[in-house]
Amino acid sequence: MAMEAFAPMDNLPKTKQKSCDSCVSGKRRCDRRKPVCTRCAQRQISCIYAKFIPTGQLDRDEAESTTLFMRGIASENPSSALVGPGCPPNDGFGDIAIDSQPGGAPTESMQNFMMNNSYDANVPMDSFANLFGNNYTLCQDPWLFQVEQEAMQERPSSPVDEEVLQAYRNMAGVCVDVEPWHLYDPSSSLHYTVNRVKSFIDDVSTRNATPFMHRYLYKDYTPPCILSCFATSVLYTHRTEANTAMVMRTIHSNVRELVNAETGHIAALPVEKLARTQALFLYQIIRLLNGDVTLRAQGESDIALLQTWLGDLSKVRENLSDSAQLGHHAKRNLAPQWESWIFAESVRRTIIIAHSFLKIYEMMQGPEKGDDQGIWAHVHRWTISRHLWEANSSSGFAYNWKGRPHFIISNYSFQHFLQHGRGEDVDEFAEILLRVYMGADAMKKFVCSRT
Repeated sequence: MAMEAFAPMDNLPKTKQKSCDSCVSGKRRCDRRKPVCTRCAQRQISCIYAKFIPTGQLDRDEAESTTLFMRGIASENPSSALVGPGCPPNDGFGDIAIDSQPGGAPTESMQNFMMNNSYDANVPMDSFANLFGNNYTLCQDPWLFQVEQEAMQERPSSPVDEEVLQAYRNMAGVCVDVEPWHLYDPSSSLHYTVNRVKSFIDDVSTRNATPFMHRYLYKDYTPPCILSCFATSVLYTHRTEANTAMVMRTIHSNVRELVNAETGHIAALPVEKLARTQALFLYQIIRLLNGDVTLRAQGESDIALLQTWLGDLSKVRENLSDSAQLGHHAKRNLAPQWESWIFAESVRRTIIIAHSFLKIYEMMQGPEKGDDQGIWAHVHRWTISRHLWEANSSSGFAYNWKGRPHFIISNYSFQHFLQHGRGEDVDEFAEILLRVYMGADAMKKFVCSRT
């Protein structure tokens, strides 16, 4: 959009809103300081007032700052739904197909543009985000301020086929006759699985990543809930007897902040839907497996919310383009955009591992609670490829996509992979699910013999 569209600021329509948009959306008191209120200054987030001050009343530095922000949220087609880091305009985050409204660039005033297009004014600008590799500025990523223009379509999931059902039957020994002492038996699958899930918190605090959260997933934009989850994970991992009470208090506070901020937030970007689901899932691991009675009770009360958010995330997955849905063989020779694949695969893996965790927790409560197949009556695809998941650049990803095999897995159906795959293809995520599927000894034998 040309900057001339922003020039007649004196003619912008006035509103009765006196507080800044950030304080209004956060339902917080605003002291109405200009050009930045105290709350926004302390949180280091953008501060926009609905009632603009004519440019002549601003000094030179303030005017330049306002112009920079406007450039950041301006785009050639603000009706398009840009939903991922690093994607070019109008590509719908590469792998996400969301219809955009027709029409050219808007000619209305900046005020009308902001009123008609929801955006997240609480984009964190603090240096703490650099821990995730954030180097973005407001003018680099205009997609941060745009959201989905239409609700995602409901697409029915495919029912499982006989191959998946056979995989379930092969896992019967793991899923039935679960006894309380299995949790303490190092040779049992339950002991390994629960302890590996608990170690996800260590993964976040030490590597900024997990087997389902790619280390570059939030490189260009880190939602606030992920920053809070990272800080909480660091505190929890390094807690001591002296500070445990404060750490637990922090966990409780951050979970409530996440739930209160996101409940009913229907305008979230797909990347924000993924972030909130991953954050709540990690919090649930702490609360349900910590051993604290109070935390466990609070965690159980939020299981339904996690399932709801996983359902929302499934809608994101079902609205991926054909190649991203892993269902079209003809398109697999064309490597997708690296950032798009990272997002799509993180969505797929988060859904699989979170639902697996909830099913395991049900079985730990009693065999009668784990009888309902629920979401496992439908197909959930994901990818096995250490080389793709651990690629360090887009060029390396494209090379591995064309030069090395990768395998599409439906739920826990590993038969084809075990016949044609190799041990070097197994990444951390696949290792967890393979061990549940075939046991520790068989999995280790496969990895060693097929390397």
